[in-house]
Amino acid sequence: MRSQGLLRFFSWIRLIAALALCADVFDRPETHAREFWFEAQELDKEKGTLEAGETKIWLPPAVVIDQKEDLNEPLWFIVQNPTGIDHEFAVGGLFMLVSEEEAIPEIKLDPESAGLLPRNIRVPLHIKVKSGQTRRVQVAPRGLVGEENLGARYRFFCPKHKDIRVSRFIYVD
Repeated sequence: MRSQGLLRFFSWIRLIAALALCADVFDRPETHAREFWFEAQELDKEKGTLEAGETKIWLPPAVVIDQKEDLNEPLWFIVQNPTGIDHEFAVGGLFMLVSEEEAIPEIKLDPESAGLLPRNIRVPLHIKVKSGQTRRVQVAPRGLVGEENLGARYRFFCPKHKDIRVSRFIYVD
């Protein structure tokens, strides 16, 4: 009789522990992020320099960032280059967040802890994307948040191929 009581007691304990674990998992704030994907296209080698002005290096041709929806969480640009040549991806007027160590090659030390300062620095959004590579960059909210930025338009392009680039746009809504 007593062993049955203990079994029931431990069954209840396991049930309560499982419920507590579920409550902890479901109660945690989810860290979502908004991602926009860009993909490089093959350059049309059969066009001359003058005709190549129609080449679309980065697709999609336009992206709309909704202030109310997309900026409630971290904003990331995922930039893919499945082509056989290296490209660059730049957005005039927007910034990306990079670690201080990545932005400043010389190591800055915190005098108190003698360690690296754990912070991000805002730098112009311009990255190199090698052939076959995918890069993920966090976009700084400057230029995207607030009434004064509604209707803003930012050009994205490949600075490496200036003679054949066609600008595409990021719009803020």
